[in-house]
Amino acid sequence: MNPRQLHITNYTLRVIWRLRNSVTGIIALLSFVGVLTAQSNYADAFLEIGTSPRTIALGQATVALPFHPAGYLSNPASSGFVRKLHINGLYINQFGLADFTALGFTIPTGKKYQWGIQAVSLFIGNIPEHPDLMGIQNLEARRDSIRALTASGFSYFSDRETAVNFNVSRNFTSLIDLGWQTTEFPIKIPVGLNVRLIHKSLYNLTGVGVGFDLGTMFIVELKNIFFYEALGELVVGTSLTNIADTRLFWNSKKEDAVPMQWLSGIRYTQKFGKLPMNLAFYYQKNNQYEDERRYGIECAIFDVVHLRIGRNEGTYQSGIGITFNRYGKTMSIGYSFSDHELGNAHRLGGWVSF
Repeated sequence: MNPRQLHITNYTLRVIWRLRNSVTGIIALLSFVGVLTAQSNYADAFLEIGTSPRTIALGQATVALPFHPAGYLSNPASSGFVRKLHINGLYINQFGLADFTALGFTIPTGKKYQWGIQAVSLFIGNIPEHPDLMGIQNLEARRDSIRALTASGFSYFSDRETAVNFNVSRNFTSLIDLGWQTTEFPIKIPVGLNVRLIHKSLYNLTGVGVGFDLGTMFIVELKNIFFYEALGELVVGTSLTNIADTRLFWNSKKEDAVPMQWLSGIRYTQKFGKLPMNLAFYYQKNNQYEDERRYGIECAIFDVVHLRIGRNEGTYQSGIGITFNRYGKTMSIGYSFSDHELGNAHRLGGWVSF
């Protein structure tokens, strides 16, 4: 895994872990934070953890995943054509070091518009503050200082990264006539917009920023084009994230510019006649990283059990979801898992539609 592939959030956790178990000093940590604030490409890396077990288990190859409002970070049009109030949540204990939560809701208004508010938060608490003792050359004086610090106890600080996202989408349905002596067929085109507020706090550093995303999808039944009933549904998705670069302003007078990215991908869903199952295949690429490819496969059985597997930057993900109806509501509980060089990662979440 190259340095780009190891997200800066995970790298942060590793450094903090080392700081917790050695007398390295707060100056070393603040120097590291100085490096962090210079890494513009990763200033919003905590958002790449994911917002639902489904998107994570599919390797986050979800720019072409429709009807799933929790996919808004890949494509703000994912909330298009949602018919009912939709509430989703996620909890992750990231490698035993950090707590990550995501919560959001989406509301349809009329037949064409949906809007929603989502929030994600990464929190690392109880980080001991170790003063720098490297300047004390006398070994006995350094020893006495360490003893005194150990006896009196250390103070603690925390790291919190939060984003609040405002999403709106609009539905379009067009009739397409390809000629060739065919009849017109419908194509669904949801279009979405995100406005995202970001706030970061680490020790005595704080940073704030505003970002914008724009995305769309094209959803069509292939049988309407190729006259073969066995063909399934094709979704082509594309989005621009961090339009015109997302600016993050720190109280240290430094400024980050998270670069704009163009995501594109497809989803193809295949049904199998009378069999109570279907398969969906996902693919996504990112123009900023030409060698980055994400993949996912989802198998739905009776539309109740959903088995998922994905590949994201060399790391394999997997998961399962259970969907059921209770009290007039549709509910889903999901779980995803991946192993990582920092440890196993377990994610639990779900959604309910009223």
